[in-house]
Amino acid sequence: MARFVATAAALTFACAAYGASRVYEYSPDAPRSERFSLSVDGKDCLVYPAGGAGDVAPFDVDGGARLRVKYFEDIKTASVRPLSKNVKFEKSGAREIEFSIDGPCRLAVEINGRERPLFVFANPPANPPAKRANSVVFRAGEIYDVGLDKKIASDTSVVVEGGAIVYGTFAAGDPETADPTRNISLSGNGIISGETIPRPQERREITFLKTKSLEVSGITVVHPTNWAIALFACEGVKIDNVKVVSDSPRDDGIDLVSCKNAAVENCFLRTRDDCIAVKAGVDYGGIKFFETGIDASSENILVKNCSIWNGIWGNALEIGFETRGDEIKNVSFENIDILRALGAGGDEGVLTIHNGDRAKISNILYKDIRAEEAEGCAVNIRVLHSRYSRDKERGSVSGVRFENVSMRSEKPLKIKIEGYGKNSAVENVVFDNFSINSAPLKAGDIPPSEFAKNISAPAGRP
Repeated sequence: MARFVATAAALTFACAAYGASRVYEYSPDAPRSERFSLSVDGKDCLVYPAGGAGDVAPFDVDGGARLRVKYFEDIKTASVRPLSKNVKFEKSGAREIEFSIDGPCRLAVEINGRERPLFVFANPPANPPAKRANSVVFRAGEIYDVGLDKKIASDTSVVVEGGAIVYGTFAAGDPETADPTRNISLSGNGIISGETIPRPQERREITFLKTKSLEVSGITVVHPTNWAIALFACEGVKIDNVKVVSDSPRDDGIDLVSCKNAAVENCFLRTRDDCIAVKAGVDYGGIKFFETGIDASSENILVKNCSIWNGIWGNALEIGFETRGDEIKNVSFENIDILRALGAGGDEGVLTIHNGDRAKISNILYKDIRAEEAEGCAVNIRVLHSRYSRDKERGSVSGVRFENVSMRSEKPLKIKIEGYGKNSAVENVVFDNFSINSAPLKAGDIPPSEFAKNISAPAGRP
């Protein structure tokens, strides 16, 4: 395999350009799906096998495109999700479907059921990153192996071009110290994979420790052995058009731990465990700088315009369980398509807040959320002592709003809202236009709890 090469050369696109779409140039040794093939405007697009989660097909579009999907056996049923995108397809022969897209999008093409779909990632063309002191470019048509925890220094741009495949893991910062890293970007429309990490060893795929001014965009992450993208005590964060496709244990998609002023937008996350999790003060992996007295709170976090698929563990949109900071506040989830949330455990579900430590959790918004297939808990808000808890005292939850939320389920969905004690209550929760299987949620549908106060579903709203 080609090796990690640092260069100051400008980013170039080694793509075959035809009209408004570009397919990437990959190495002849790149893995190829044995289940799907894809053409984009008549051009062959490599489909990369992502294990039990499905297969992925990234390419560029700058406008509309026509896609032809070929499956390895006869097609009996097909769907293209998220359903809110209203993508219409046509069957062309026993093993092919065709459909059009009108611009960048992130779709799941399901053939003969939901198992191992084709994930179509139509990317906007990657823009060159802002100029930084250091530049590392992984070029299209090459395969690289960077090993474990390849360090990213401050003032560095790392570019994984569309058509590049990078095996290994990346890390910025020192878990032993509170020294910050700064001004880092990880971009490009290429693939980063953890499939060469020997199992059962686990490693976070991409880790940022106390990074200020951070941008992550365009990349597709497959086969992570642990959390795919983990941010600890980061500030000034923009994550855009990132895709994670995994079916590994403990494979959270994006974890924001003690982060401030962070935006996650236009992402697609298919994981077995939590898709997006907001936490505080977690010291997994020997992260000791939380012991130095830094502020471990999380605040001002926006998750918007994303599509997510939560597998059999964990939760779709989660705050918790580890909440070892003084506060978690001002967190918004907006315009989210939840293709599936399949967690079947007692506290697992779709929209969840699990306050297992001391944090005061406040001002949380869920707005314009569409869950196409849900199981377990529709909503689970609890202050509790769990196996993840470390703080002696329990925190509280207040000021949670659900606005324009709809869920579909073939099984009964539970709602749990429970505090832990008089000073560790859940209060001021509003359900405004919340429906399950088109039936409006009413106040009487919410089970009462001694330490849950001011829980309301305003009358007169459908």
